[in-house]
Amino acid sequence: MDSDCLIKLTKAGLKEQVCDAWEICVPQAVRQETVDATPARPDAERIRANMVAGRIAVATGAAPRGKGEDAVLRLYETGGFDAVATDDTRFIRRLRGLGVPYAVPGVMVVRLRLAGLLGQGDAQQAMDALRPHISAEEYAAAQLMLSGGTHP
Repeated sequence: MDSDCLIKLTKAGLKEQVCDAWEICVPQAVRQETVDATPARPDAERIRANMVAGRIAVATGAAPRGKGEDAVLRLYETGGFDAVATDDTRFIRRLRGLGVPYAVPGVMVVRLRLAGLLGQGDAQQAMDALRPHISAEEYAAAQLMLSGGTHP
């Protein structure tokens, strides 16, 4: 998961549900961007607490270098991961070009709903909380999926 996605899920109050549903792993660079660089921010403290509790795994290895997205892609390429979680438009274009599967926050809410981990009302509340943080297109697509239009 990259910083952009992790921060948006945290701001929307969805990080715990996502951590309950999937194993989340971030590279050191994402920890640096989301926790170490801004320790006084409330979302940084919540993310740090989940890392300390082991709910978000931080990959060990080389010290962070470059942007978090580069480190996320390098981590994905080590194997053992189903997808990259991101909401960064440029990174998504890059992942598409490389054929790397990815998930955006809105689709993650839909998947939680389809798995029965969120009720319809909770899924709608989650989408409403995410709305200020995601694109209008992502919001509309997730709404369509939640209404039964299509599945991710």
